Amino acid sequence: MIQSLAASMQTLWQRHEVIANNLANAGSIGFKADDLEFIRVAAQVASGGGAAGTAGTGWIPWTDFSEGPLQVTGRDLDVALRGPGFLVVDTPRGLRYTRAGALSVGREGFLVTSSGFRVLGERGPILVPAGPVSITEQGAVESKGRTLDTFRVVDFPRPYPLVKDGDGLFAPASPALEATTAAGAQVMGGALEGSNVNVVRTMVDMIETLRRYEAAQRAMQAADEAARYAANDMGKI
Repeated sequence: MIQSLAASMQTLWQRHEVIANNLANAGSIGFKADDLEFIRVAAQVASGGGAAGTAGTGWIPWTDFSEGPLQVTGRDLDVALRGPGFLVVDTPRGLRYTRAGALSVGREGFLVTSSGFRVLGERGPILVPAGPVSITEQGAVESKGRTLDTFRVVDFPRPYPLVKDGDGLFAPASPALEATTAAGAQVMGGALEGSNVNVVRTMVDMIETLRRYEAAQRAMQAADEAARYAANDMGKI
């Protein structure tokens, strides 16, 4: 029983940390909330040719990829995606994907993310000349009446096989994963996608998780005391 309670407390504390991170990023552009999900792992029974059975249970992390609220900024290089899809970013670790569209022009004149990684268009990194820039709903980057390139917006099968890689970026869970062109994606210039964290609901989850943790802690203390008393009684026999 004590081991079961200890495992429960560990999981609850992990969930507390996940929720705390969500709250800390409630104002982060393009942030996607995380949580833990309880699953039953099915496996084939090894003996006898095997029917499917429950091999075990566990908690796994998952990310909520629902859209965050639209924030109109009026800034030329801010980009929000409506509908499915991700912007493609070139990093030293390989291609990464993001919906955090607070872009700027880097020192070499290319469009970059807030962390300085180049955002890719259909022809590669997008070189922007000096002067005003506009972005169309089709994702075209225009300057002085000329189309410079079009944002490469891609999508993946659902549930999204992506893992967080810092700086608002997502990495493929498998190197073999291939992106496809995002169907129905709309690109909005002068706007950003906010965090999809629901602060009120997340605060409620935080309080509930802490209460469950404290209850498990009390139960563990009671079980420990009962075990000690039982051991003392056995020693007197």
